[in-house]
Amino acid sequence: MSVRIKAMSIRYFTVPMACVLATLSLGWGGLAQAQESATAVASANTTSFRIRGFELTGDIPLSTDETTRILAPYISNQATIDTLQQASAALEKALKDKGFALHRVSLPPQEVGDKVTLQIVKFVIGKVVVEGAKFHSEANIRASIPELQTGQAPNFQRLAVQTAIANENPSKQIQVGLKESEEPDQIDTRVRVVDERPWSILVGVSNTGNESTGRDRLAVVVGHNNVLDRDHQLSLAFTTSLERSSDVKQLGLNYRVPLYAQGGVFAASYTNSDVVGQFGSFSSSGVGETLGFSYSHYLQPEGGRRSYLTLGWEDKTFNATKITVGGVVQYTPVDLSFNPVHRKSQPLTLGYASRIEGDASVLAYSVNWAGNFAGGSGNTLKAYQAEDPRIQNASWNALRGDVSYTRALGTGWLLGARSQFQFTSDALISGEQFGLGGSSSVRGTNERPISGDSGIFASLELSTPELVPGLRLLGFADAGVLASNNTASVTNKASTDGLTSAGVGLRYGQGAVGITAEWARVVRGATVPASAPTGLPRQGDEKLHVNLTARF
Repeated sequence: MSVRIKAMSIRYFTVPMACVLATLSLGWGGLAQAQESATAVASANTTSFRIRGFELTGDIPLSTDETTRILAPYISNQATIDTLQQASAALEKALKDKGFALHRVSLPPQEVGDKVTLQIVKFVIGKVVVEGAKFHSEANIRASIPELQTGQAPNFQRLAVQTAIANENPSKQIQVGLKESEEPDQIDTRVRVVDERPWSILVGVSNTGNESTGRDRLAVVVGHNNVLDRDHQLSLAFTTSLERSSDVKQLGLNYRVPLYAQGGVFAASYTNSDVVGQFGSFSSSGVGETLGFSYSHYLQPEGGRRSYLTLGWEDKTFNATKITVGGVVQYTPVDLSFNPVHRKSQPLTLGYASRIEGDASVLAYSVNWAGNFAGGSGNTLKAYQAEDPRIQNASWNALRGDVSYTRALGTGWLLGARSQFQFTSDALISGEQFGLGGSSSVRGTNERPISGDSGIFASLELSTPELVPGLRLLGFADAGVLASNNTASVTNKASTDGLTSAGVGLRYGQGAVGITAEWARVVRGATVPASAPTGLPRQGDEKLHVNLTARF
């Protein structure tokens, strides 16, 4: 018996402007694939027939293996029209799940034989209109989302990743919307942009120093978020002390290159510092310099989640004659006849990071493994043991991570929590140890006064509603613990240590001006012997951390 199939297709009608990319999760909102399907099927048709295979025609973005696996369950000696409908729907769902939401599956008229023909029909991008850009060219915006090409059917998964990367640029945010085109088989695109001047200069004054290097810190940070009109981000920071400028020089350079077509970001950084502590967006755990490279590969956004995998490598050099104890640089004599002046580490890092934004909360976390590739001057066991006899292995490994959580409570209150950790079974040189204390750690102390091989830090904050626009009061509690390995052979390193503090403060941010003032008292001081160097935090110590910033 001959069975003739009438044309069956999933037809595309309209994409209203309200249907904006939910699967893209584009920073402001999402792309919802508007889809209306109507399947023309002969009603009450129960005639069965044999299907031994499917033949696909048209633009097929899936591999032969994928389509064979998807359609295999519908090969049958007792197939019906329902079987063909189910096969078409399964293939179209697979296309959508792979990001090909503008591809449709239809059954052209045909006489059923051993094989059934399925036709893939695609809708393509028509007009692309860019609206709202004031400081970025249309070419720049279009280059941020290369998946949107006139005459092509985009993959929405790749487009979602490209949009997520573009919206990490501090100077612009984009939103992609679809609408029905006046041309047949086309979809028009509207890209809405909110942007600002891409360059900035920030000047900050704080009291994160100490007695030996000057109490004050003056920082100047120059940044540009659209170098070469290609969204390259350059940040240059310099910090010194007005009180003792000859003793404090910190230089930081960071360059970030978005690779939109590849779905990733390449970054390079360099720091040179003769003191410890944070400056700008940079951090120094020891006197010396660091050169680093990394590549982050972004994963498919899911709702409010953004996540990526990172591969990085750093070349760190620490000045062995300047070891930090109690937050103060100690000038340590070194026998240069058999000890190099510098200690080096060259760790490779593998990591995962994620950020989840909800209606009233933001959760961000990362975890990474770091492993040192020992070898070369200063990066050997002999060089390490010259600094610290506890060390038994230069090829150290460490697990590191951090987490932060912010939630808006009722009537304008804010709850914030953050934590950092490092775990290792190896004894480490001082520059790779986990530090505690300072304005971004356990407050009420100098910067990084104590450190250990492993450690964990946690902070809890509660902020009031805005008293005036931009001004909030806060209360906080900070705590951290340290653990060090192989301490039985030395007298100057405790196996465990820790700090706890509590305090109050205020934060103000309005326009280009920011003010932070946080007073903290040490509740639990360092547990090292009383004969240890001065500068180590003790119970009852207190400090007011002040930071003033102005952006130009």
